[in-house]
Amino acid sequence: MDSNFITDIIRRSNRNQLILWGIGLILVLIAIAFSVNQFYNLLAGPFEVSKDYIEGIKDVQHLDQFYVTIKGDRTQDTGYNVTHTTNGIETGKYYYKALYLDDDLMLVKTGIVDNQTEYTGALTYVPSDDQRNVLDPLNDDRFLPFMLDASDFRNTGLAGMAAAAIALLICLWGVLRTMGRIVSHERHPIWRSLERFGEPAGVADQIATEVNSGSTQTVGKAQVTSNWLVAAQKSTLEATQLKDIMWIYKKIVNGRGGRRFSALIYDRYGKMMTVNGKEAQVDETLRGIAQRVPWAAIGYSAQTQAAWTKDRANFIAAVDQRKKQANQ
Repeated sequence: MDSNFITDIIRRSNRNQLILWGIGLILVLIAIAFSVNQFYNLLAGPFEVSKDYIEGIKDVQHLDQFYVTIKGDRTQDTGYNVTHTTNGIETGKYYYKALYLDDDLMLVKTGIVDNQTEYTGALTYVPSDDQRNVLDPLNDDRFLPFMLDASDFRNTGLAGMAAAAIALLICLWGVLRTMGRIVSHERHPIWRSLERFGEPAGVADQIATEVNSGSTQTVGKAQVTSNWLVAAQKSTLEATQLKDIMWIYKKIVNGRGGRRFSALIYDRYGKMMTVNGKEAQVDETLRGIAQRVPWAAIGYSAQTQAAWTKDRANFIAAVDQRKKQANQ
């Protein structure tokens, strides 16, 4: 495509988007790589293991097979349980059992109140809360230094797999979409936004010519040319024809970081252009536009919003009528 400041903006936008989506894709792939063993256990497990396997574990955090089914000799309730609530409503209850494995005991966290001799779950370290609330009061050195979480490992793991798959697909989609825009700039939103004014290549050349003409008026963070209002940053661009501007007003948003100011500009096609900045910059932008298109509706009111939303044709007709009268 022929180079002008608009096509340069599109190129920078594509480059920045490709970098961001690429970084996101790399991070997701790294997260998946670290979770391969967990996914393997979820898909291939649970693995039936013997008491000898459990008793021979030296490092529970680096097991190839940790999602297991284990059958013990008998089970005893520790007397400790935890109730989970959400907004005052009970959403789950977990019981802590002592599973006998020959001369050893293994702590089992389960959502089943009844004692069983066989449990399925994930072998994991004993959290500090469980150590303090369950094992320390029991003071029994027969307990193994790890436990079996037989509560909701599969559901949580499958949710994690689904989230990873969705994140991977989104990042791939973002990379492929950006690559498509690099190959064909006509797919870029900036280029497509020019279609409402005519053939985009000609529109882009006209805007670029007027912006570079030397007679541009800077109003706040926007520029006013003979025929265009243009708000351009390094990788973003919004533009509309002055003759198409129908309604302008200042928007103030109160947030934790203070007040944020924007100039909102609506054109006859229903498109909204936003120019952000400090309050003085936004005021300057609106004054500059109002001087060039004094027939446009200026300022916000509920009545103006209702007219624009519910009866846009008459709203535009009224602005065009004021423009006609002003020109006469």
